Amino acid sequence: MISKDETEKTRSPRGLRQFVTRRVEKVRRVTKQRHEAVLKKGIYKVFSDEIIPLSIFCLKIYPNTYTVQPVIGNQGYDAIVRDDKGNIFDHIELTLPHDGFSAARSARLVVERGYGKIDIYSPGKNLNRMFSFILKACHNKSKKDYSNCSLVVCLNFSPPFPEHKKEYLNSIKKLLKEIKCISFRARKVYLLVMPFNNVINIFG
Repeated sequence: MISKDETEKTRSPRGLRQFVTRRVEKVRRVTKQRHEAVLKKGIYKVFSDEIIPLSIFCLKIYPNTYTVQPVIGNQGYDAIVRDDKGNIFDHIELTLPHDGFSAARSARLVVERGYGKIDIYSPGKNLNRMFSFILKACHNKSKKDYSNCSLVVCLNFSPPFPEHKKEYLNSIKKLLKEIKCISFRARKVYLLVMPFNNVINIFG
């Protein structure tokens, strides 16, 4: 249902987001494909960890007259952005920090029994538990040269109830303070809060 060639096609920000949402809906309708997506097998890992957040980020940041070309591989960036004249405007490098071991275990449970690991926490605590993974990923990225890239740190967690959103926003403020203490060699650094579809410019 998802191929490398199709994923790497050049699209407008809106076109990329439409491609992603339509593919997600198609995958959800087919049990085998849905399970492979949950387990992040093959291209589904790239699609989940890079293409989905990329589509949200680009829709928020760039005008629809620009184009985005996802690039799958180990070339030091995940996408090329061109302006309305076709000139390269930016390169994007994304990182999606998470507890990989716990996520993989929960994914296997979803496939086996229909639901993942049961997790009980007070509002905001699930995000707070991610801080160590997020900061470790940021420190690792700070050791590399991304001077020709915009670095996007992606946060993904279960969307809170509206009445608990304030606790999550307070946690994000604390996280931002810690990230801002890290020296990156990047053109720009952003924080993408996926459940809120919100992009925060950290610097640049």
